Amino acid sequence: MNKKEKINVIFLDYDGVISIEKNGLEIEFENPEAIWFISKLCLEKNFKIVVSSTWRNHPKYKEMLYDQGLDEDVEIIGCTETGFVGREVEIKNYLSDHTNIDKFIIIDDADFNSDLKDHLVQTTLSKGFNKQKYLEALELIDKL
Repeated sequence: MNKKEKINVIFLDYDGVISIEKNGLEIEFENPEAIWFISKLCLEKNFKIVVSSTWRNHPKYKEMLYDQGLDEDVEIIGCTETGFVGREVEIKNYLSDHTNIDKFIIIDDADFNSDLKDHLVQTTLSKGFNKQKYLEALELIDKL
């Protein structure tokens, strides 16, 4: 990737976004609807994925998304720093280190208290990224 090439990025969490709570008891990783809407959003709006989930520490964090059905034309360009200094700090550090990012959104079930809140599509653990959240993401992108 050309360093000067401007790109659009989704900072993607997994739990509460593509994996959801079932019956109030356990997290189920398979959520085809969420993966389909993430793929659709990336392809329609020309966004790449940066994984911000704690799952980024898993050696196959990219394959996990593709195995769940993420469209192979969607590019996962990396992840925020490993370790855990807090998601907001990790995203801000990533943005500082990657000045070629034009637009970005964050899809996460956590709440954000900083200026990043204006870029957040907040999901819930029980519903994840669904059609309603997809429409919110489109609206947010159009405002950026």
